Amino acid sequence: MQNLVLTRIDDRLIHGQIMTAWSRVTHAEQVLVIDDGVAKDDFMINVLENAIPENMAIGVFNKEDAVKFLSQPLEAPTIILVKVPQTLEYLVDNGIDIGEINLGGMGAKDDRERIYHTISTNTEENESFKHLIDKSVHVFIQIMPQNDKVEMKDLLEGK
Repeated sequence: MQNLVLTRIDDRLIHGQIMTAWSRVTHAEQVLVIDDGVAKDDFMINVLENAIPENMAIGVFNKEDAVKFLSQPLEAPTIILVKVPQTLEYLVDNGIDIGEINLGGMGAKDDRERIYHTISTNTEENESFKHLIDKSVHVFIQIMPQNDKVEMKDLLEGK
């Protein structure tokens, strides 16, 4: 997809790493947060809108509205942020062309098991990653731009 400069899974969504390092290296001009829960939460939308620089645009969408929006060409360099891989699986399964996914942050929870440093996943999330990889989406972990990429398919072997 033209002008899609970063697709990232990070359960923190917008935070310092995104706004400083990633927006700088990608030259992004807009951020799309795609999350069904956040899209219904006016307080969180306000927090996200205030967390980005004034010169950047932001859109907050549920999955269905994101498919509609992303079915049109992106007019500016864009970062997509989601909390979980299932959201991106939905987009890809509904015809959105996402070539690669950067997994940047999925914190520990009761049902998750640590897969790599600060990245934890559960069985359902692992299945979603496998599905995306089977659809020829390049999925990798790269916390910061200067870090080497770690291939998700290698970490999922045996899971």
